Amino acid sequence: MSSRAPDMSRKIQVVLISFLLLLICLNSAAVAQHLKILSVPGHPVSLILENTDGVISSALLRSPAGIQKILPLEGYVYAGESHTEPYADGDFKKDLLWTITFTRPGDRSRGIYLWIGVSSQMPRAWVIISPLGQTYWDTIPMKVYVPRGIALFVSPNLPAYDDLPQFGGNRTLTFVYTIALTPEGPNFQPIPEVYRQLYRITATIRDAEQIDERRDAYSRMLGDYESLSRGGKPSTEVIQNFTWKRILFLDWK
Repeated sequence: MSSRAPDMSRKIQVVLISFLLLLICLNSAAVAQHLKILSVPGHPVSLILENTDGVISSALLRSPAGIQKILPLEGYVYAGESHTEPYADGDFKKDLLWTITFTRPGDRSRGIYLWIGVSSQMPRAWVIISPLGQTYWDTIPMKVYVPRGIALFVSPNLPAYDDLPQFGGNRTLTFVYTIALTPEGPNFQPIPEVYRQLYRITATIRDAEQIDERRDAYSRMLGDYESLSRGGKPSTEVIQNFTWKRILFLDWK
């Protein structure tokens, strides 16, 4: 009997240790499910999302400048991301133009874009938000090809031209802005070759449009696209329609 007691004690210890390890693993898995870390390899910024049932309860941007809370993301759901790496600041290192999409819980037709721009020559980052809305661009089988370093911001609305209604929604081909990483951060920078494509697509949709006022608004937008395709300036309505809000500027050494 005495020889069996130590063996029995060791077996109990092994079972207890195994059980504790299982609890630790389960707890770690639960924590991992509530945290999502987004980053782009080669760039010194990351976004840490804490969520409950997929809904963001806390968002933190981590960079060499420290950790900043991104309050506008709370209550949204992560929906996707894309990035491009321009050589925007004159050195030989890749910079970053990063777009992350968030939607409302249970409603993918509305949400916000988070734009993060990172410059390598003078180490700094910009964080911007803009609105997301479902438009006709989500369903038509037409693609726009953009050069490296450029991203597209699909506005939720058409510009408010004169006395015409401001059209939006999934039956409207809304205005598209070309976004580049500038010395002031991500911003609207017209790219003529992109606006030539947008002109052709919009002209096709305009010719098939049955609602007179929306067709008139498309005609006005075509005038803007033609000007931008020739290197001209956008109208005041296009600038006013550009809903762009910078929420952070970070600098570090």
